[in-house]
Amino acid sequence: MKYKYIVRIRVTVQKVFILITEMEKMMKLAVLGDIHSNHVALDTCIRHALDQNVDEFLFIGDYISDCPYPQRTMKVIYEMRKRYHCYFIRGNREDYMLKHRSHPEERWTYSSASGNLLYTYENLTERDLNFYESMDIQGIYTKSGYAPFRYCHGSLTSSNELLIPSNENLENIMSNLDVDLLVGGHTHIQEVRKFGTKTLIHPGSVGIPWYHNGKTQYMILHSTNQGWEEEFFQLEYDVKAVIEEFKTSGIMEKAFYWSKLNIHAISTGDDYTTPCLKLAMKMCEESEGSVAWPDIPEKYWEMAYHQFVK
Repeated sequence: MKYKYIVRIRVTVQKVFILITEMEKMMKLAVLGDIHSNHVALDTCIRHALDQNVDEFLFIGDYISDCPYPQRTMKVIYEMRKRYHCYFIRGNREDYMLKHRSHPEERWTYSSASGNLLYTYENLTERDLNFYESMDIQGIYTKSGYAPFRYCHGSLTSSNELLIPSNENLENIMSNLDVDLLVGGHTHIQEVRKFGTKTLIHPGSVGIPWYHNGKTQYMILHSTNQGWEEEFFQLEYDVKAVIEEFKTSGIMEKAFYWSKLNIHAISTGDDYTTPCLKLAMKMCEESEGSVAWPDIPEKYWEMAYHQFVK
């Protein structure tokens, strides 16, 4: 009988050792969002993340639009899906593309208002659009031994909702969150916000980063005994190569001032696309009595652009 007890004790000790070993395996999860067709910045972030020995990749939407050659970004995404353990959700830019496919009567024109969207759509394939359609706009990370968290591009219910302090729904969203952590994109800002016991983290933008002099941004989530801990990165990359692609890709001929605004943003970290659009629409309405997107004459874009970029 005593030998049976010894065997049982040894088996129990072995199981405890395995359990402790599994708990000590710290997970590193690279989080990348708001790539906006900037495949040069994306390559930089991926290489850096691999140098940090990350275990998995989480992509949280807005893979395309704003920068040239969206097909080059999609090539990187497909290669990542093949080679590494990746999670994907779609953002508002992917939703724009899917809506345009479903409603071809929606009029996009070669102009600073919608030319960037039209250029992007024309450089995508059915494979790309079907890939976007296969994604959700949110997800939940559940892996045995690690704290669950939710992730989204905009919010859990809308790819276009901004989870920022001026959003009156933000407190309600966080108070009703069924996990302790929400990771979101869309804001292009690296930040951590606390809501009691709940945390909201934005990893910044890979492709059109705000602040930090335009350095490309991503985040690594490190698992801890308490949950997850964020580590933000801002990296130098070959901005000149991206600017050269603006000149050679044809995007500037189809969306001139929008492209110039994005060149300014990736060069400086100062993004004026939204305020410039609003000012151009205001100038058009004041001068012509009405305004309807995307029919905003380029002269108003030019005047608005020079109000922001000297």
